Amino acid sequence: MIWGMVAATPVVIILVAWFIPTLVQAVLGGAEGVDDRLKLEAQYMSAVCSEGLDVQRDEAMCGCVLATEFPALDCQGQFQTWSVERQVEYCGDEGPREAALSFCSCVDAVSEAIAEAPPQERGATAGKYRNCQALPDAVFLPTIEQLTPVE
Repeated sequence: MIWGMVAATPVVIILVAWFIPTLVQAVLGGAEGVDDRLKLEAQYMSAVCSEGLDVQRDEAMCGCVLATEFPALDCQGQFQTWSVERQVEYCGDEGPREAALSFCSCVDAVSEAIAEAPPQERGATAGKYRNCQALPDAVFLPTIEQLTPVE
C-alpha cells in the first residue's frame, strides 16, 4: 500500500499543479472571449438599429434586436445573415475583392449556402460566416457612419 502511494504521488502532484489549472484556464479563457465578442456585437447591433437604420436593409435584424432583451444571444441568425449581406456588398467591388480574396470567396460561398437553405435554416447556415471571420484577410463590418443613409 505504501509503495502504491509513493508511486502515485508524482502523478497526483502533476495533475494538481499543472493539468487542472491549465484546463480551468482554457475553459475560462474561451468563455471570456465569447463574452467580449457578444458584448461588441450587441453594441454594434444597437448602434445600427438606432443610428444607422435603413428600414429596407436592416428590417429583419432590427426587428429582432429591438424586440429582445439580449440581442447578441437571441438575434445571432439574423445578425450573421445581415453581416454576410454587408460583406457581399463590400466584396462586390473589384479592389476590395483582390485585397481580401480568400475572405470574399468564403463570404460568397456562405451567401450561396444561405440562398439555397430553406427559410427556417438560413440563420444556422449564416453561422458559417464565423469561419470567414477567422481568415487572415478578413474585413470588419462597415462602421455606423458608412451605414447611415444619406439624406
